[in-house]
Amino acid sequence: MIRGLYRTRDLMLGDAVRVHWSAGDAAPIVSAAIYEAVGGTPPLADLPERDGYIRHTAVFEGDPFELS
Repeated sequence: MIRGLYRTRDLMLGDAVRVHWSAGDAAPIVSAAIYEAVGGTPPLADLPERDGYIRHTAVFEGDPFELS
C-alpha cells in the first residue's frame, strides 16, 4: 500500500504526491493520478499541501524536482 505524505507539484510529473519510502520503486514522488489509481492512503483530498506538512514535521527531506 502506498502511503502519501503530502500533495505537491513536480517539475516532470505535475500534480504529485510525496510518498513514504515504504512505497519502494514508487518513492519518493508519484503522480496524483497514479496515487489515486492504486488506492493510496490517505485519500488524495485528505493529504496536506507541502507547506502544511513542512510546518508540522520536525524532519523534512525535500526533493530537487519539487516546485515550491
